Amino acid sequence: MPPLMPIRLDLELPVAPAAAFDAYVDLGSWWDPRYTSDATTFSGVAVTPGPGGEIRELHADGSSQLWGTITLWQPGTALSHSFVLAHDTGVPSQVLVTFTARPGGSLLRLQHGGWNEDNATDRDRFTDWATVLAGLPARVHRGRSRR
Repeated sequence: MPPLMPIRLDLELPVAPAAAFDAYVDLGSWWDPRYTSDATTFSGVAVTPGPGGEIRELHADGSSQLWGTITLWQPGTALSHSFVLAHDTGVPSQVLVTFTARPGGSLLRLQHGGWNEDNATDRDRFTDWATVLAGLPARVHRGRSRR
């Protein structure tokens, strides 16, 4: 089976790459609860910075669910991590998010790849990245208004 292409999405943000990175890794402040294991108890996302750090979905009952492990941590530039949320196969995919300076702000480029014969059946679940990322611009705006 030939490798499947990554799912790609670009998002322009009106802040510098460092601020865009910081807003992105504050996942719990903008992630849509409908895209979690239990929207009714979802309370946030914990990100442990640095390679080997974990990304965990948190719930009001104190439970958590591992989303993935960070493989690349370059503040203001790039973040990559494995991703197991909604993978019935249990075989992780890989998310890479890069941040590039643009006039008036930055470009966030999300690539969700790492698809292979072991997890290809999970890929169709991840066509909603535009909906998931829709909360990020509001988070960026809140961050700008605090200054």
